[in-house]
Amino acid sequence: MGKINRICIIGAGHMGEAIAGGMISCSGILPENITVTARTRASLDRIAAKYPGISVSSDNAAAARGADLAVIAVKPWQTEAVAKEIGPALDYGHCTVASVAAGVSFRELSDWLRKGEEVPALARIIPNTAIALGQGTTFIAWQGVTADVCGEISGIFRKMGTVIAVGEEMMAEGTALASCGIAYGLKYIDAAIKGGIALGFGEKEARDIVISTMKGALALLETNGTMPQQEIDKVTTPGGYTFKGLSAMEECGFSEAVRQGLLKSV
Repeated sequence: MGKINRICIIGAGHMGEAIAGGMISCSGILPENITVTARTRASLDRIAAKYPGISVSSDNAAAARGADLAVIAVKPWQTEAVAKEIGPALDYGHCTVASVAAGVSFRELSDWLRKGEEVPALARIIPNTAIALGQGTTFIAWQGVTADVCGEISGIFRKMGTVIAVGEEMMAEGTALASCGIAYGLKYIDAAIKGGIALGFGEKEARDIVISTMKGALALLETNGTMPQQEIDKVTTPGGYTFKGLSAMEECGFSEAVRQGLLKSV
């Protein structure tokens, strides 16, 4: 590693754990270079058991002291308190503070972390939970971060999947499409599995069929460089079974429901 040698992750919820796991398993960061905090002993014990060598603590300020990258991975309404707690312990000359809290702006982070006239270099990072498997989609916006540190942090997250750098004004849209979006994709898969059960397949069999089908659909798009409608047209004969099924889905508002879900997520 270069300038990012010590990382603390404040919060051991689903996202904090996913980031820690992805850093270790995909980005090649040694567990001993990461400290994760949590409020409960049970959470700390779970993380320590799952990632041998990682440091765990219930003291956010102590964990943040000396960090080169401090990741605030708590709920949006907890971010202010955490920022004010760890700020005094951070060396702003060396540490970049990254928030994964949706909707928390650079202006708010700067206000909460300010020491006189000094504010740290900031990043807003919105991943999804597939980051733990190296298949995440992560949006990153920067404020006051040098080019070399931007490159290093981006490199860490790029090893955990796709990284998309955007201006802060697009973070909410990125959250809707990728972070919330992973749940929306899974919602279709869940509905398709239940539909498969209704057709007469067993639960595991329906699950395996739908997962395999989704992998095939994604492979078509990636390999052919096509848009979904182009592949849909190849298998949709007017009046045929696929046509009838798609028509029934649209009559129930499928596409509009997805569009409205995304818009409501912003």
